Amino acid sequence: MGFVDLSIGEQAFFNISKSRTPPVEGAHINVSVRAEAYRDKVANVSPASGPPIIQSENDARDAWLERLPGSSDLTDEFSFGQKAEMCRAAFDVALASTVTIDNGGKLHFDYTRALTAIDVDSSGRVQRSGVSGLNTDALATAARQINLRGLAGLFVVDLEGAPKGEKAKGLAAQFETKLKALTGRTVRVLPPSAFGLIEATVARREKPLFEFATETCSAERLTLEAFLSAMREALTLAESDRSAFFTLKTSVALTEYMKQTAFDWQGELKARTGGRIKWEPLNKTGLDYQIELI
Repeated sequence: MGFVDLSIGEQAFFNISKSRTPPVEGAHINVSVRAEAYRDKVANVSPASGPPIIQSENDARDAWLERLPGSSDLTDEFSFGQKAEMCRAAFDVALASTVTIDNGGKLHFDYTRALTAIDVDSSGRVQRSGVSGLNTDALATAARQINLRGLAGLFVVDLEGAPKGEKAKGLAAQFETKLKALTGRTVRVLPPSAFGLIEATVARREKPLFEFATETCSAERLTLEAFLSAMREALTLAESDRSAFFTLKTSVALTEYMKQTAFDWQGELKARTGGRIKWEPLNKTGLDYQIELI
């Protein structure tokens, strides 16, 4: 095992097989990332012979979106604004500690240093004929959330009740199949214990979403976030009062971004509000914006 200093300023470790000659200390080598840094764990890399490939932020975002269930439904019939709202909704769900289970009920996520605990809660669920059981729906929802959130490592799911026998084995098999299909990683799931706890492990590859903070985003990403926030707020106000007219005022930096973006956001606003939102520059620094009633 050896350590390398990455060009981004972080350290990473790698394993060298006995058949390969370890790199000389101080030498410059190219590596591929097998698993991103996670909490206090450094990244895991392997030496690469090819040239470095740097993925842009937009490509990384698109790759993440393509992994989401239902991503194929995001066809060209959806506008930029609609896709942005869908993406924002997905992030909101991915960062929530509680999510709704299909057909009712809730999942509660609790992250600890050693594992991720997921509690199945039957609150608000009314069992109906022809609807799958709570634990079946809960594990399907948990698998989607694990993929959406980029989670890995050890998971403990506290099921409703304590399934036994073939039913318990079936739940474990279902959970493992879902996790493998969605994450594409090495997965292992154990049958529920006598206490109704089902354990699973998912190989680590990417940093989970909850570790990303707004202040660590690139300047381009922060500007995009401010732009989308301004668009959402302006549309919300216009839709809440369909007879009112508004002025959207944007700071110097945000105005420059909106002038250069290839997206026809002015056409989008006009189509959705009938031209009731006007745009003016605001003599302010940063990424501020104001929406005023005319």
